[in-house]
Order: sequence, then C-alpha cells, then structure tokens
Amino acid sequence: MASALIKKAIFANPKALRSSIGIFCNATRNHWNYQYKPGPYPRTPEERAAAAKRYGMTVEEYQPYPEEMCYGDYPKLPDIGGDSKDPHYPYDYPDLKRNFNEPIHARQEIIGEDRYDISMRPITPVWNQWLWFFGVMGGLYSLYAYLENYKFGRPVTYKHYPKDGPHYSFSPK
Repeated sequence: MASALIKKAIFANPKALRSSIGIFCNATRNHWNYQYKPGPYPRTPEERAAAAKRYGMTVEEYQPYPEEMCYGDYPKLPDIGGDSKDPHYPYDYPDLKRNFNEPIHARQEIIGEDRYDISMRPITPVWNQWLWFFGVMGGLYSLYAYLENYKFGRPVTYKHYPKDGPHYSFSPK
C-alpha cells in the first residue's frame, strides 16, 4: 500500500519526492507494522482468540499485557534481545533479526541488537564486579589516607618584595 502511494507521488510530481523525502522514508520503513496498531484490551475469550489470530499466534501462547499498562491487545512477548537470537538463522529481515509479520516487542527500542540485551547473562557475576570496584576504590583511598601526611612538590621559598625592606643580611642572628 505504501509503495503504491510512493510510486503515484513520484510519477505525479518528481519535485514532491525531493521536498518531502522524510515522509516517504518513514512510510517505506514502517510498512511492515501497519497491522500491529493495538486494539482494545480483550475481555472475552472470543476477543482473545481474535487478537491471537491477528498477531499470528495460537490462543495458548497469546498473553496480553496487563490492562493498566495501556498496551491494548498487544501480545506480551518474551524478553529476548537481538544479540541472543541465532545469527545464522535465515531471517526475512536479517538486519533486525526478525521475520515478516512477526510482532515487534513493545520495548524494541530498548532491547534491539544495538542496545541492552535483557536476556544475556553477564560474563562476570555482579558480586564479582562489586568486589573489584570496592577493592580498587578502597585501595586508592588507603593510599590517599596513608600518604596524606607526606606531601611532595616543588620546593618554593617565601616571595620577596622590595617594599618589605632589604632581604639580604650577612650577619648571623
């Protein structure tokens, strides 16, 4: 549908493409997701079955978000980041690691492949990370506390000014 509108606009007026390129880029980028505008929250089993069919899921695997989150009938998908998906699977759209008509996660902007991967386990456990952090900070603080009384720097004498009188005296005091 979006591509037909673009072709019609290009052939009707070529200058329109140059003047409103952002509109056309946005239409072509988002043409996969026009059917995923969430509807009202499903309250009956028939509405749940219709919503599951709409998103290409079975009734058993379809689970909407809670009503107070205001996502409507959009399915609650598992939190799997882009890095955790198989890189060798033949996706329809390999840049985003997704297939055609596959619902997008409601928080896709957070867990995309170039963002935080919520399903990844860290290589180093969190307790070990905190241990290293407090070990380094404690070591630096202990060096500071120990060396606080041992100042070092360039030795500088008191600055002499002519108004203070002569600053040379050869007599011992």
